[in-house]
Amino acid sequence: MATARRRTEPPVRIPLDLAGPVELALARSVDQIPGPHALPGGSRYEVKWDGYLH
Repeated sequence: MATARRRTEPPVRIPLDLAGPVELALARSVDQIPGPHALPGGSRYEVKWDGYLH
């Protein structure tokens, strides 16, 4: 049986302004996806081929 390795680097510290709480963005069904310029900075979509509807 293999032994577990100990982590040697220190844990990553998150800046306090990013530590949360974080508001969740739940998925929802829509009839059309937004265009490429609908969001600040643009948007991209990637087709999911994994067979799961989530």
